[in-house]
Order: sequence, then C-alpha cells, then structure tokens
Amino acid sequence: MLNDPTIEAVSIEDRDGGAFDDIVIRRTAGDNVYEQIKTSVHGDVLVTTDWLTTKLKDGGRSPLQRYFETWKALTAEGHPFELRFVSNRGFDAADPLLGKLRDLTSERINAAAVASAGPSSKVGRTRKVWVTNLGVDVAELLAFLAKVTWKSAPSESDIDKYAQKEMRLAGLRADTDALTIGKALVRSWVTNGIGPQTRADLQRQVAAKDLLARTGTLVLAVHAVDRQPLPVTPNVEVDFVDLYDGDDSFSRVQLRNPDHWSSVVQPRLVSAAREMEAYATRRVHVVGSMRLPVWFAVGRALPDVRGWVLSVEQRGEEWRTDAVADLGVQPIVIAEADLGAGAELAVVLAITNDPSSEVTEYLATEEVPVGPVLVLGPEGGVGKDAALGAGWTAAWTRAARERARESVAKTGTRRVHLFMAAPAAAALMAGHQWNLLPPTVVYEHLRPGYARTIEFN
Repeated sequence: MLNDPTIEAVSIEDRDGGAFDDIVIRRTAGDNVYEQIKTSVHGDVLVTTDWLTTKLKDGGRSPLQRYFETWKALTAEGHPFELRFVSNRGFDAADPLLGKLRDLTSERINAAAVASAGPSSKVGRTRKVWVTNLGVDVAELLAFLAKVTWKSAPSESDIDKYAQKEMRLAGLRADTDALTIGKALVRSWVTNGIGPQTRADLQRQVAAKDLLARTGTLVLAVHAVDRQPLPVTPNVEVDFVDLYDGDDSFSRVQLRNPDHWSSVVQPRLVSAAREMEAYATRRVHVVGSMRLPVWFAVGRALPDVRGWVLSVEQRGEEWRTDAVADLGVQPIVIAEADLGAGAELAVVLAITNDPSSEVTEYLATEEVPVGPVLVLGPEGGVGKDAALGAGWTAAWTRAARERARESVAKTGTRRVHLFMAAPAAAALMAGHQWNLLPPTVVYEHLRPGYARTIEFN
C-alpha cells in the first residue's frame, strides 16, 4: 500500500468481501481486489472439483457456491473488481478444469476451452458438475470464471523475502525484527476488527512501531512532460502531463492554463513533500520527465533547510545534493548589465550554454521591470559537459545563490527573475538551496523566447 499510490485502503477479514474477504484491496484507479486465502501445513492437500463442490458443515453451501454468490453480489454493485483464490495447496493436475485448463500465465481457467468441450469429454462432464452445483447455465459459469484467478501461493520464506524488498522500497526497516513486527501489526487488524486501513493509517502505525528506516531512500516520481516506465515503484507520485499542451515530451513546453503553475503544480509538490514527511528518512531519489522549472520546483519543495537530501540520475550516475563539494568552485560573471527598465533583478544560470542575448531580448520585448541582469557561468566555459559531477554542481549552485544574494543586497531588489540553461541536477540543486532571497519567478525556455512559470515566495 505504501508503494502503490492507487491503493486507497486495505482490509483484512473485510465484512463486505463475501467469501473473498481475507484481503480486500480498494483502489482509486483500476479493479478492487478480493482475495480468499487457503493454506495447509502439509503438501498432501489439493484443491479439486470435489473439494470445491462439497458442502461445508457450517453454512450448507459448497466453497464454489459461496465464491459464485460473492461474484454475483460484486457484479451487481457495478465497481470493477477481480477475485483471487490464493492457496499454498496444490491444484489437482488430473482435474479437467483446475489442471490442464488452468493457464499458468494468467492463472485463470481457460473459459473458451470450457465452453467448447463436448458434453461427453472429461472437461464437459466436469463442467456439468460445476454448473449443477451452482444451479446456473454455462454462460454464467463462464462469466464467473473470467473474473477469478487461481493463484499458487509461494512459501512463507519466499513471501518474507518479497516483503522485505517492498519494505525497503517503502522507506521501512527490513531486518528480521521489523518483519516480525510487521506481521504482528497486520495480525492485529484481524484480532481487533479495525476495518479498512488507509495509507495514512498505515504510516501512523509503522511510525508508532518504530518501523521507519533511518537511512532508507524514498522515491518521488514526477511526471511532467511524459510518463515513462520507472525502474522502481515510487513512494509518492505526482502527474502533471495532462496540464500541458502537446502530444509528446518535445512539444509539451507550456501549460494550457498558466494559472495552474500556482494553483495546481506548486500545491501538488508541496503536498507530496508533506506526504513524505510521514517517513523518518529525509533521503529522496527523484525520477520522472521534467523540464528545468519543475526540477527547480521539486528542489524548492524539498529544501536543504528542512534537512532533505535529494538525488537524481545524471549521465548514468547518482548525483546527490550532499555530495562532497569541490573546493574552490565558483561561478564567473559571464555578463552583467543594466536594462534600466525597473528595479527588479534577472539572474541567469548559464552552464550548458549562454542565453544572455535571448534573455535580454525577452525582458525588453515583454517590458519586464528589470534593471540589473547577472549572468553566471562555469570557469571552464559553458557546454554540455561543463557540470563536472555532483560535487562540482552542488558547490556551483550554492556559490551562485550567494552571488545572487550579493546582487540583491547591492541593488535592493524585491523580486528576482530566474533563467536557467543547465542540467536537470543543477536545476534541482538550485531549487534545493534557494533561500533567503526575494520572491523569485522561474522561467521556461520556449525555443525561442520564455514564459513565466512559478513564483516562489
């Protein structure tokens, strides 16, 4: 649940789950999942047609009848769902439906093969047992089978290993004691009958049980100009793709509604930061497809002054904001001018290229009330390889912030206009360290020209 943002709640022994009440997963998107779990200590107990169709002592109904009734009730509710029968018992290989017709890829019984079998075949005779037990026609049986997966559960030791991996990804401790505590926590949901548990409920409980990792790394995914497959499941995910004009990552440059920078993008990033504060760790790896203003905004939402340590993959390496800074790295002033149009300050972070002329042309054309313009670059000259690594970039962006502070003090400006031509990591680190400065407007490069995005106060 902590690793999947679409999960709204998880319930154990759910009162509304019918015969699939052992685990109920309710989602904000996609199918709700209802699981019936059957376990045995010994390996000589099989799931067979006889077992499924034999009446239970307590209710006078067979397991198959109870499963079918749950399917009918959930179908009537109208919300999309999936039923899972999960068991460490073996499925009878000789059973015509549960054996040969159980597809090990989908873990479903092949409904088409069930439908086409002749009445005198083994499948046909077993099909008749199922429909007779249920008191339905073949069409209803096939509809039911289309919604049920028959899953073989792994061993408990394999489940433990899987759980520990998921716990690490969720920013939790994953040692043996933590696993024991986690199992006891879930078991308490049953004994206390506390009902569906939300992500917020679970975050509070794992914190109270001292399950939060102190050195783990959370994953924040921000989908801005594209939705790309991710190598890991993020702890927190934010999606802005539909706010942009354009059909691909190259054409998505401007938001359809510029007001959404302040009314949607910034609040969602702040909300994501608050959600991650529920964990004890302050390490966050940032992934996703973004342009520079959003990278800056992510850094600003998770600032250095609040103890966050950020990382990002740059050139196939992990660049971290706490990288050992290269001593002596200082930005040089590529250009300094006064446009005479006002008292506000323009700062240009020019690492990969020098956009000075394009910036000044934009400021003049749009009549932005800027007087002083400060263009900062690397000592070795601008270029795609000018940022020499994490330590260099962390030092350069920190020193660039200090130069901006000096210019603010010198000019007395009350607003900064920020333009960037830099790697994503540099924009992230600049936002991460951008404090003790006046309100700052960050600009997006439009190829050609610029557009305002977020103003950070």
